Amino acid sequence: MKAENERPEKRIRPPRRKDSYERLEPEDPISGSVFFDQVLDRFDIDLADPANQILIHWKDIVDVSISEHSRPQKLKDGVLYIVCDHPSRASYIRLNSTEIVKSIKGVYPEVDLKKIVTRIRY
Repeated sequence: MKAENERPEKRIRPPRRKDSYERLEPEDPISGSVFFDQVLDRFDIDLADPANQILIHWKDIVDVSISEHSRPQKLKDGVLYIVCDHPSRASYIRLNSTEIVKSIKGVYPEVDLKKIVTRIRY
């Protein structure tokens, strides 16, 4: 039987898992470009890779009506995954996917792009 004045036990939270990545070196304040290069190296992002260039220059490659309501997510095994903000925009992109593939291959002919898959995120 518990006493009336006795407080319930507090739950002890487990310690937070820290980031598994090591700190960026050096710890002193550094220039933004050096920090940016270190972050790109950490996540193995090559800005010279045409697949990454598609993600960066999306607004310049496709029509404004497409780029305002969508963004490319990834390019994997010849499939470009595009995230749209509305189902009607996803349908529009699917209907015009051959023209989008042609415009991308016109800018980056070395990219092996076969088809486009759309996803919806609100």
